[in-house]
Amino acid sequence: MTFNKFWNSKGYDIIDLELTDAEINGINDDVTNILALENTTIQADHYQYTQWPRLFEAWKKSRNIANLCMNEKILRHLENWYMKKAFPFSTINFTGPSNQPLHSDCIHFHTIPERMMIGVWVALEDATIENGALSVVPGSHDWDIYNYESLGLPHPDDIENGEEINYREYEKFIEHLVLIKKGKRTPVPVKKGEAIIWEANLLHGGTFTPHKDKTRKAQAIHYFFEGCSEYYHPMFSRPSEGKYAKKWCNENNNIRTYLEDIDGRI
Repeated sequence: MTFNKFWNSKGYDIIDLELTDAEINGINDDVTNILALENTTIQADHYQYTQWPRLFEAWKKSRNIANLCMNEKILRHLENWYMKKAFPFSTINFTGPSNQPLHSDCIHFHTIPERMMIGVWVALEDATIENGALSVVPGSHDWDIYNYESLGLPHPDDIENGEEINYREYEKFIEHLVLIKKGKRTPVPVKKGEAIIWEANLLHGGTFTPHKDKTRKAQAIHYFFEGCSEYYHPMFSRPSEGKYAKKWCNENNNIRTYLEDIDGRI
């Protein structure tokens, strides 16, 4: 199932969120303070491709980061496109370029029915080719969705270092897929306060930059839509057996309900 009537042929859109300097500075200051408190240098995992630290799920520690997830302009666009209410469930805050290889978010988060997920990348300073703006493969949102089972890879729990080995094989496959389909990796520069919104299966990654001293502050937010029977983590699922890893949230446990609970107790 695809949603071409809501998307242009590229599979992504850019909107201006009209954020104030106070909103943007509040997020960037919170990221700096959280990193200092946690004495974080880099995210030590196999998704790390640069020396710049990232913060996962910092919405749990920053009201400013959580509030951006509930931006009315984002939610209105998503509801208008899909005719369903969206809810945010995950964030990543970047301090610099990621240099991340191409991937589809459907390898990380998925739903039944499929493709009921959206990625949003908000620039918290100007994102340029020089500082590693997001790159996409226009039109790839309409390609087939691939997971470890469909690629013939073992479940990561069944082999030593399975998570890292599988993901590296997945990255190689995606690189080859882009070549045979003649896709074009395209940087998408955006201004501070603008957001790139993409369909679940759009291939994207970081624009490679040799400028290691340039920051690239941004917040990625992922949204599911209400009404799905499953919200799950494909990497650790066994779809052919009907077994779905429940790492992520659901309609009653997400960033929106977290904020509603906090506000209800104030």
